[in-house]
Amino acid sequence: MTKNISKNMLKFLVVILAFQDVAAGVAGSIMADIIKAFPEYDPTIVMLVATFPGLIQIVPALFYGKLTKAFKKKTLLLVGLTLFIVGGTLPTFIDSLPLIIAMRGLLGLGVGITMPLSIDVITDFFEGRERDFLIGFGTSTIACIGAIFFQLGGGILADSFGWQYGFLTYLFPIWILAITMLYLPEPKKKQQTEAKTNAKVKLPKAIYWVCLGQVFYSGLIFGYVTNISVVIQGDQLGNATEAGLAISVFTFGTLLAGMAFGKIKHALPNFYLPVGVLVTGLGMAICYYSPTLTMIFIGSVIGGFAMGIGIPGVFTKVSELTPVGAPPQVGLVVVGQGLGGILGPFGFQVVQNIFNQDIGRFPLAISAVGLIILALIWAVTVKKPNRDLEVTLNS
Repeated sequence: MTKNISKNMLKFLVVILAFQDVAAGVAGSIMADIIKAFPEYDPTIVMLVATFPGLIQIVPALFYGKLTKAFKKKTLLLVGLTLFIVGGTLPTFIDSLPLIIAMRGLLGLGVGITMPLSIDVITDFFEGRERDFLIGFGTSTIACIGAIFFQLGGGILADSFGWQYGFLTYLFPIWILAITMLYLPEPKKKQQTEAKTNAKVKLPKAIYWVCLGQVFYSGLIFGYVTNISVVIQGDQLGNATEAGLAISVFTFGTLLAGMAFGKIKHALPNFYLPVGVLVTGLGMAICYYSPTLTMIFIGSVIGGFAMGIGIPGVFTKVSELTPVGAPPQVGLVVVGQGLGGILGPFGFQVVQNIFNQDIGRFPLAISAVGLIILALIWAVTVKKPNRDLEVTLNS
């Protein structure tokens, strides 16, 4: 049973839920060791340890709206975090690669529940500028802090005790599960407008267009993550450590943006999303043209900061567009994010083959051009919701 808590405590509880949103990265930091541990398997198969959670998280996220109708949100929180902790930790004690991948699937199921839930509970308890700040702070700042913690923690444990011990990092969210189950109130059901309780709420088409755009946004960002180290080392601008530092600078930019998201949204109520995407593209363009490591760092921090506006921007826009009384649609954003991460590498390969180009700078150019085009499309098509047309009810 939950207890009475202060507003500041409630804010802490809702944003801390985003801490494990991108925690699947533990496997990425120890992937070289995992590949060595299973020489009998093709490295592409071993890499499923890192990529499988992103694929599986799509499934519960796709049905998140229906799950909120069938279960209390605290029940979903208990199930999601339990799957995350169990699926994340058990590979420590397993020597079978197929079983490890299966456990990573459980972790993915957990993330597919907790990621949309972490946005949904914010919109349940807060409105206006408070909601905007908390969504930005949660999805960008707290999620980035979590990602850094899990990557560094997993790497330190793996280096100290062996690669399997890296998975013990996933025990950390037990305290998040404990305090949220103890203190987070069950959100009240949002009331429909004056209409029959069996009325069907029709969703604006703009929700689906935003979520489709999220597929491209996530996929295009993939070009930076996988190619910036190739550019730095291939052009002899720096070593592997400096290549890793560029990605850290990018992440740090995203972390900072989360604290400014609410103010930026208030200043640009109709254009915060396309501006975030546009500047992400400009960051990619700076990295593409950069002749020095310093310029790459500048492009990285600009791109990362803008992504810290774009990601919460998509979640906020979908929340704004969702009619009162309709099931939450933030799960569709998570689906778009997952699909973009999966399809991105194949999309880049197709374009590289068409232009007969290799990895390195060219994918950064694809990212820059694609993000600028996406920003222009969103600027024209995704407007502030018209409240007079927000709810269409069918008997």
